[in-house]
Amino acid sequence: MESRKFELKIKPQLLQLQIQFSKFIAFPLYTLIEFLKKESEENPFLQFNYGNIDFNEIPLEIPFTEELMEQIKLMDIPEKMEKIAEFIIMNLEENGYLKMELKEVAEILKVDIEEVEKTLKIVQSLEPAGVGARNLKECFLIQIRRYHKDWILDEMVDKYWDILIKKNFKEISNKMGISEEDVKFAFEKLKKLNPYPISDKRKIIKRIIPEGRIEKIDGKFKVYLDDKISSYIKIETDYEKYVNFPFLSAKEKKFFEDKIKKVKLIIEMIEKRKKFLEKVFEEIINYQSEFFETGDLLPLKEKDIAEKMNVSISTISRAINGKYLLSPVGLLKIKDLFTPEFKHYYSKQFIMKKIKEIIENEKDPLTDKEIALKLGYMGIKISRRTVNKYRNQLKILNSYLRDRKNY
Repeated sequence: MESRKFELKIKPQLLQLQIQFSKFIAFPLYTLIEFLKKESEENPFLQFNYGNIDFNEIPLEIPFTEELMEQIKLMDIPEKMEKIAEFIIMNLEENGYLKMELKEVAEILKVDIEEVEKTLKIVQSLEPAGVGARNLKECFLIQIRRYHKDWILDEMVDKYWDILIKKNFKEISNKMGISEEDVKFAFEKLKKLNPYPISDKRKIIKRIIPEGRIEKIDGKFKVYLDDKISSYIKIETDYEKYVNFPFLSAKEKKFFEDKIKKVKLIIEMIEKRKKFLEKVFEEIINYQSEFFETGDLLPLKEKDIAEKMNVSISTISRAINGKYLLSPVGLLKIKDLFTPEFKHYYSKQFIMKKIKEIIENEKDPLTDKEIALKLGYMGIKISRRTVNKYRNQLKILNSYLRDRKNY
């Protein structure tokens, strides 16, 4: 009976360690540094002297969706919710709006609509403010509630939007019980808000920090990961004096002990992250060594590496996502060494290529819904609306007007 109790006690601890490990391997180096900066500001026992680190930062243009994905990775949310968030982000319009119905998201992902609604709120909490809004009114409300906290402006937009867009200031002043001048003043503030969260910033210049480098030594390619962080992160050496201070309450003592445990866990996870990523990258580079000689990639999926390392596909996916290495062919995104393992973070260009291929090989004209279904069989989960958007960008007619000679 005692051994059973011990087993029940130890399992949650192991699960917690596993969750933390998954989180740390998912961090690209840049995101890990941001996480440690934030943690060091909140935890008095964590010393992170990042000002002394010589980061090898490389400017790189990335899609806005990748920037939003990295913000999601910094959040402590369940894995299922993270996947829903990724799907929502990949289906945003180019201006940052979500035009897809939440019911459709729920049906495609086979989740409850309540989960989608909760996740959308998380997406709407990202920067820039207004991203993930479903209409202009919601876009403005997100910005007002995050930056202005102006009750007049909030109520005008929230309750009297239909009157406001007609500029019927007198009616609004009567309904709200405020002067017309106050309404006009609030309206001037409204005009300064951004109606397009992404606008022309669809691609962002980000400073990428490579995880390390690939070198050819004695005819073999070898991965070397930089170990810049661990030597600059330390635990407060005098932490014991805080915990053992005689006038501490039990609650205060527990607070300090929890903070110290967290620092130790962070240090442990950083070391495990480095060792694990090194092994994963080695497996990938060894398999794709021909690429560095001829530029040819062999067929490779995430599950192939997962099986070889005896871990889950999701673990490998986290390990490679957003990671870069310096290589003999330049800055290399690890994910580019794989033939697509379709999940919720495929490239727009690849999807457009697949849509074009499906249409080129159709016997009878397929509707956008039927194309979305065919993509689903390949593991690419996108909506009919997104198919419609990409098809129009390819300048391909709809199924009613399509003829073989048109493409």
